[in-house]
Amino acid sequence: MVWKRTLLLSLAAALLMSARNGQAAEYVFAVPSDDRWHYPYNFSVGGRTIATCFGTAGTPTFNDRDGIMIIAWQTGNEIAPGLAADAYGIRSVTVTLTNTADAAWPVDLTVDEWFTYDVDGNDILNLDGVPRGEPGDVDGESDDEDPGRPIELFGAGFGPFYTAQSWNELSLFIGSANSPGVARDPFPFVFQDVTGALLHVEDNVKGLHNDHLPVPVYGFTPTPWAIGVPIDYTPGNQPVPFDVVFQVDLTLSEGAVRRYFQEQLSAGRVFVAVTSLTETIQEGPQGGVPAFYTKEAVGIPGAKAPRLDLYACLAVRPDLDMDCDVDSADLERFEQCVTGPAKGPVEEGCARADFDGDGDVDQEDFGILQHCLSGDGIEPDPACAS
Repeated sequence: MVWKRTLLLSLAAALLMSARNGQAAEYVFAVPSDDRWHYPYNFSVGGRTIATCFGTAGTPTFNDRDGIMIIAWQTGNEIAPGLAADAYGIRSVTVTLTNTADAAWPVDLTVDEWFTYDVDGNDILNLDGVPRGEPGDVDGESDDEDPGRPIELFGAGFGPFYTAQSWNELSLFIGSANSPGVARDPFPFVFQDVTGALLHVEDNVKGLHNDHLPVPVYGFTPTPWAIGVPIDYTPGNQPVPFDVVFQVDLTLSEGAVRRYFQEQLSAGRVFVAVTSLTETIQEGPQGGVPAFYTKEAVGIPGAKAPRLDLYACLAVRPDLDMDCDVDSADLERFEQCVTGPAKGPVEEGCARADFDGDGDVDQEDFGILQHCLSGDGIEPDPACAS
């Protein structure tokens, strides 16, 4: 295609140019507005200095992901709220938590299948010794191939009691404690494939809370938006606190994860939920589960508040993937939307590619894209599409 050859030549030239002055920037939110140990027996709500993340998979009276950390940062003072969600471009979202000293939990950077937990709640994983689905399997479980459990970051969903506007770290706990099967509010979630519905993940092993959906879901393995990577950590020999870094994959669920953060920037407050299914052991070793400082811990030697680093911009229309540049990835999306002159309407999901708003995607729109071309990682002139 002539358009593609022309644009690729222009792209190569743009990569040699220095970044233009734009409105894209790295925003650092060093202290959250709210950080809550989301646990039924947290008796110091809003004042606790440590939030532990652990699991009790299969236990009927508790959620599988029992110790959860809910974190929110007010962003409106730095990034103007109130715009349409697709006005916000987001290149990266990084969350950094600081774990207490004397940690001993093993590092696991891979997702573990839901059936590698104690599904039947008998306190013995894979009692029959047979992998799930193999002849002779009676408990529906398999052994985990590697030691440890990952620390996982998800979106924070709300309802039916709270909204993102009404909830704060002092809000009454809602969730399973002495009432088996009660969904949490707020709750960690992922987007369901195809439907885009919010899937509760607090009881993904028992398979609860998602049976009401048009496409019901029971026991499943959620794909976390990020897995925590410990920095300079030696399990069992860690005399000082250390950071755990979560780099969010904004491309998950066909861009719905990026959309989640765009909507939250529009609302002025960004939420995440951090969980781990690390098994607890009664009277187990100190530091056996991830234990993160909250903002109330600042002042304790080595303690740091949960931090959000967010690279964001006001997205120009030709930035079709809304990652704060206009490059070959946007060209590929544009090509998928081309109709030709006067051959609209554009297909579903392609309305943004109609840059001149005339009901089709054609050479005129290509010209606007070409004018906004910046190259990978380089923000375009904010006025390029004018």
